[in-house]
Amino acid sequence: MVTSHNESGVAETSENAVFRIRLETGDVLAGGALLAMAVTFWVLGAGIDDGGGSGIGAADFPRGLALLLGIASFILLANGVRHVLGTRTGHLIEIGRPSRVIAGMLLMAAFAPAMRAFGYYPTMAFFLAAMLWIADCRRPLPLLAYVAGFLLFSRVVFETILSIPLP
Repeated sequence: MVTSHNESGVAETSENAVFRIRLETGDVLAGGALLAMAVTFWVLGAGIDDGGGSGIGAADFPRGLALLLGIASFILLANGVRHVLGTRTGHLIEIGRPSRVIAGMLLMAAFAPAMRAFGYYPTMAFFLAAMLWIADCRRPLPLLAYVAGFLLFSRVVFETILSIPLP
């Protein structure tokens, strides 16, 4: 556990630490990282077997999300670059519990490759449980209920109603 001192000299643990960064720098970093993630999801989504049909398949959902994420992250990145090169806002972003933010980002980056290796249901179960744990949902019964409910929802909507097999 890392200990640091805040502005008033009070010691803080890494769990309560706050990371501060300029707004425009944060926009550039977040926009760039999210754009890279969108490209990764687009490329990895192309490898998902959609059953060879000409209609909407399993690969179209993650690729559609990747497209939307790519557009939004490009706008964020361009806005950040515009502010870095022009008039700076002077605002600071404060990120509480940066270790949890980083853990969530690592989980997001690992999701697509893990889904290819292990399949949708085991990967989503682990991913949801880990993200809920990071978000302080630590009671086992609610955690299991959330994961089971989402997996059931996925199965009913995609495989039963839409007849789209999940990988």
